[in-house]
Amino acid sequence: MSVRISNNTLEVFDPATGEDLTQFSMTSVQELDSILQTAKAGAEKYNYSSFFRRQKLMTQLQKGITRRMDDFIKTICSETGKKADEGLMEVFISLEHIKQSSHHLYEALGKRNRRSGILKTRKAWVEYEAMGVAGIISPWNYPLILTVSPMVEALLSGNSVVLKPSEHTPLTTKLLKKVWDESTESPELFQPVYGAGEIGSALVASPLTDVICFTGSTAIGRKIAETCAPLFKPVILELGGKDPMIILEDADIDRSVEAAIWGGLSNAGQTCISVERIFVQEKIYPEIVEKLKDKVQTLSSGKGDTPVGAISVDVSLDKIRDQINDAKNNSDVFEGNADEGRFIPPCLVVNPPFEAKILQEETFGPVMTIHPFQTDNDAIELANKTGYGLSASIFGKSKKRIAYISRRVHAGAVAINDVLTHYGIADLPFGGKGISGMGKVHGKEGLRAFSHQKSYMTNRISFKVEFWWYKRSKKFAQLLRKWIKWQYS
Repeated sequence: MSVRISNNTLEVFDPATGEDLTQFSMTSVQELDSILQTAKAGAEKYNYSSFFRRQKLMTQLQKGITRRMDDFIKTICSETGKKADEGLMEVFISLEHIKQSSHHLYEALGKRNRRSGILKTRKAWVEYEAMGVAGIISPWNYPLILTVSPMVEALLSGNSVVLKPSEHTPLTTKLLKKVWDESTESPELFQPVYGAGEIGSALVASPLTDVICFTGSTAIGRKIAETCAPLFKPVILELGGKDPMIILEDADIDRSVEAAIWGGLSNAGQTCISVERIFVQEKIYPEIVEKLKDKVQTLSSGKGDTPVGAISVDVSLDKIRDQINDAKNNSDVFEGNADEGRFIPPCLVVNPPFEAKILQEETFGPVMTIHPFQTDNDAIELANKTGYGLSASIFGKSKKRIAYISRRVHAGAVAINDVLTHYGIADLPFGGKGISGMGKVHGKEGLRAFSHQKSYMTNRISFKVEFWWYKRSKKFAQLLRKWIKWQYS
């Protein structure tokens, strides 16, 4: 891991260099309760705040992050082992998300009239209310994007936020809190807590949190759902993926290869929607394998000017190595280069058997598998084998074939002739199905996920009594029968 825990202290170090960065105390359960009480008190006013105030806070945060852009890039890279360009992309996507989410706040959560049907004397509408206190648990692989995204949506929806970042990457959140306090002067609305599983479990189980948003593993997501179910506490779970990339025989081969390389290896493959499984129509399969093999073998993972960075946490490092070693027993494995330490060489595994570990578990490393397929239905069956359903990508020219496949692939999102980029579109809802999670972030759906939908009705015209109340005419039922036959037959 990129952190050592001892005596309730987080000792953070750079996974790429091993350099010690800093240490600070973890939040105790008693401190968490006090923080939640502060969040609850802040929520009582902020829950009913104007859209204008919420947007103003986001603008202040956006400007604050922009001013400290270089600090954020340095912090992100030092505690994850990313490359500088990857840290820059995190800042860019986070800022874009803040801006776009603020823009469609009125559209998503504004008052909306509804039809009153036959009851013409009634006026009906829907409003969206904040839930209260949002508990957010964010992961280590994108410590700014995957913190800012749910945080901003929760705050724009009128909730106060208590957020626990991954114990592996607390420094980005610590900087974010400093920028928030300096920019907004509303410290009670966003409060981080630091620690490992114990503090996360306490945040989830606390009666003071009204909604939980978790990004991380399927195993932990399942435990969170089990904790929240008896409390009827809403959950948003963005969990693991084993994303397929399907390449049809009419695809642009060079673009497909370049997309696979970037989609599978960027951030050292430590992306929930990274390309892990590639399925290629058998007519072009040999050519794709050859091109990918050549590309992979020229790439390096390491310090300095290499395209692929470090593996951030030990548990991932061990799992990735185990999967590659298992694959070497029964498959052709082509690798690039890697420095000593926490680096995995870029890797392509050709046609491994489906019982291989590398196809049974999320890899979360710079490793891709590739298989041939004959028919479109074969590709669909292969893509849907794992039970995961986060994202998928399809490359080809025939819109009809792509539409047929994309509608049948189990995924929360499909990128056509592209990879990963759909996450950067803030207005596009993001979330999986199956063991990849439930609920959505981003877009109108993300704002509404942190909101309670309330229905309203009032009378346009009021009478002393209504026709169907107890003082109704004896002819009411007779007239209603005739009306039903006339209106609905």
